[in-house]
Amino acid sequence: MFLPPPHQDLSREIPRLQDLVREWLELFPQAGGQGQHWLKVLSQVQAHAAEDLCRVAVVGAVKSGKSTAINALVGQDLLRRGAGILTAMITRVQPGEPQAVLQFKNWQEINGEINRALGLLPSSRLQERAAPLDLRRAEDRDLLAQVLAEAVTQEIWEVGSLDPNYLLINSYLEGYDLVQEILAGSGTMALNGPGLARHGELVTREATAVFLKDVLLTIPFPWEAPGLELGDCQGSDSPIPQHLAQVLAYLVKSDLVLYVVSSRVGLRQADFQFLGELKRMGLLPHIFFLLNLDLGEHGSLAEVARLQDRMVQELALWQPEPRVYAFSALKQLLTRRRAGGEDLDPREGALLSVWEMVPEASAYSSNEAGRFEEGLKSAVRDLRSRRLAGGSLSQVAMAARGLREQAELARDLLGQDLGVIQEMQQRLEARQQPMKATLASLHQTLEGAAVRLKKALKDRVTSLMDRRGGQVGAGITDFIRNYEPDWDRLAPREANSAQFRSALYQMFQDLIQALDRFVSTEVNVMVVEFVQTQEEWLRQELDRVGLPVLLSLQESLTLYYREMADLGLPSTPPILDAGRPLRPPDLNLPFLHLQTDPGWWLAGEVWVRSGMGFLSRIWDALRRRLKPAAETEHRPRILKGLNRALKTIKKWLEEQLRMQLVDFGERLKFQFFFPLVERWLQDREAALDDALGSLLANFEGMAAAAHLQKEERAARRRRLGELIPAVKWIEDQLTVDS
Repeated sequence: MFLPPPHQDLSREIPRLQDLVREWLELFPQAGGQGQHWLKVLSQVQAHAAEDLCRVAVVGAVKSGKSTAINALVGQDLLRRGAGILTAMITRVQPGEPQAVLQFKNWQEINGEINRALGLLPSSRLQERAAPLDLRRAEDRDLLAQVLAEAVTQEIWEVGSLDPNYLLINSYLEGYDLVQEILAGSGTMALNGPGLARHGELVTREATAVFLKDVLLTIPFPWEAPGLELGDCQGSDSPIPQHLAQVLAYLVKSDLVLYVVSSRVGLRQADFQFLGELKRMGLLPHIFFLLNLDLGEHGSLAEVARLQDRMVQELALWQPEPRVYAFSALKQLLTRRRAGGEDLDPREGALLSVWEMVPEASAYSSNEAGRFEEGLKSAVRDLRSRRLAGGSLSQVAMAARGLREQAELARDLLGQDLGVIQEMQQRLEARQQPMKATLASLHQTLEGAAVRLKKALKDRVTSLMDRRGGQVGAGITDFIRNYEPDWDRLAPREANSAQFRSALYQMFQDLIQALDRFVSTEVNVMVVEFVQTQEEWLRQELDRVGLPVLLSLQESLTLYYREMADLGLPSTPPILDAGRPLRPPDLNLPFLHLQTDPGWWLAGEVWVRSGMGFLSRIWDALRRRLKPAAETEHRPRILKGLNRALKTIKKWLEEQLRMQLVDFGERLKFQFFFPLVERWLQDREAALDDALGSLLANFEGMAAAAHLQKEERAARRRRLGELIPAVKWIEDQLTVDS
């Protein structure tokens, strides 16, 4: 079974425990408050366990075999390979009924990307406009098509149709008619049944993929895997910075990482740079490395072993004893499909036949694939077990213990007269009062702590964003100020305004690309490190603030159980523990993404500041007078003009940065840290309140039971005698597993 033992016990035992609570309520209907408390706790845990996700991010270089690895795990060709360069979403795969849910970008995101790609493009058609382009307007689409055609003719893009900006705009134009109806609605498309296959075309076709931002696929897995999500991420060496930002955002929410490396390429410098980022995020101990074998390239087991040993040695510098598995994801996929009764096409069957001609390497690949899957399943089991043992499992155990102790108390009291019951009630309720008073003071203590903690976090975030000394603010400011373009490549071949404007566009786009990459790979990793540091500080502060209250509660609880022992119900008091708070799964960490849409006015400002208009007239005069000599003089003047233009662009960027750092800091405070403080404080208070609510005896209904006839009381005692061992068995199971 894939379920971890504690989770398996919860999924099985919570319904049984709920039935036993309902039986208790039948016996003592007047004790409805206590019974409803146990049912509430069990229901909350049940919902939490059902919603709990273990995310596995599948990462690696472009064409390393990430999609094939996921297909091999689920046993079918679910993810189509060859997604385009502009595909800016992560495909998430979960077990369930076959369905694809596609989330599209909104119009603000789409138009923002288009206008940004056009920033400083030397087009007279754009310079005549005062408003940004909107793809929804037919006249703007016509204008875009004309601008693209002119730019290609003028060779604005050095690599022509492979330039990311050209591809982006052209794909938006081509795909508009295909997705406009979807975007006019909710922006979400659900595909199932025969239409499910359409998702592959939408994801891999540039004209539609460019509009997507999230894809969720649910499909039956060949093994039991509730709560598991596999994330097919963009290539870690993608040239588009937004892809890296997407991958980083998913990694922050991930529990495990599958790092796929092609055996034909091995580990490269880009991999080690990415590993450095994973290390800073604290993910290295949670990585599984897959050396994805191309069995057609490696003819012997000895060669495969050498490749695997080399990879282990290279990774050992980053992570002691790295988990490295070497197998062919494609072979595993084809084998699993054939074993499931699917007919392979002739080419696929021929591949398997060729690979099986090298039996040692083929068998080794199969064994490694099995070892990997068992290792992954074990890691997921351990992860889920630790999560449950730290929170949900203890809450269920407390509810089970409380029900068992209440049942034992009721069984003994049913044999006593009303006077004995009332005396016992007075003594135990007197011991409960200090705990209830302490809980009330805990609420006030935590409210005061919330104000102080938010104030401290506000100051720390402000300091982080400070452009003079903050790690993020000053880091980006310094990057902008110190940026130097490739002047040799930018200087135009001829001294004319058209060539100069083209150079300005290229310089602006190069700077924006470099800035985006710096923010994605460096700044946002800084943000992750900062957040992790603050979360650990918050945990320590919560422990420090709550420790006196926790000790007081524990002391009062010990005295309460001592009183129970004096009344003939000996029991060891449980240890109260609020647990280690984890980041709520629905609380997403915001990331910095600089909005650098320059608007059309900046092109004019840059042109004026560069002095190009004045220089053009001088060059024309020099050509007429000096002719060949003038051509040798134009380059230094052009470089000076570009340098002046660069200063203007940098000044504009710094002003944009100032406003956006303030906005990002506010989002970090009000959308993440402040809700986190409130949730953790509420959870800590609720955990202690639920624990005591489950344990403290409630005498509602017991006094009424004392007035029952002797035969009825005896019948209820017999039913309690059957209920108690059933609850005790569940309690023991949960205690052993925790």
